[in-house]
Amino acid sequence: MSTTPKVSAERTKRQSLAFARNLMVLAALVFAPGLWGVVNGALTLRWPRTTATIVDSDLRRLSTQMNSGTSRERDEWNSYSAHYSYAVNGKEYFAGRVEPYDFGMQNSAGAEKMRQRHPVGSSAQIAYNPEDPQIAYLEPGPSSFALALAGIGVCMGLCGLWVRSLAKRGIGGMET
Repeated sequence: MSTTPKVSAERTKRQSLAFARNLMVLAALVFAPGLWGVVNGALTLRWPRTTATIVDSDLRRLSTQMNSGTSRERDEWNSYSAHYSYAVNGKEYFAGRVEPYDFGMQNSAGAEKMRQRHPVGSSAQIAYNPEDPQIAYLEPGPSSFALALAGIGVCMGLCGLWVRSLAKRGIGGMET
């Protein structure tokens, strides 16, 4: 009959505090780019607007296929892209940015809605950078992906603080 050695309460507390610290560091690594994207995306809401004409619009259905043992799984999502032309101070521009600071990611359901809102030949109010009118966005404001990153970072950080508070009180020691 073998018994596992007892771990001291102090060691368990240190391990729990280390876990909480690591969770908060990971949360910061997720939260920081999300916050950056949210803040900079929100700043585009202050940019001047002008009318643009949608030149082309594309909803791409992307998929991956994975083999897991004997079954095949398929993962599909949508990605929206558009190009539009607009004029600022009498000068013509052509751009294709949809959402600011989306880190190359889009909400699949949001992509479908954007395609419905912006058919080819329609007009849209775009926001352009007053310092560089070549930079414009079809849908200004924080992107859904930046908001998701910031939200996930906040949740992870709160969990890390909660684990830390439990560890400091000696509640819920980790078994090794």
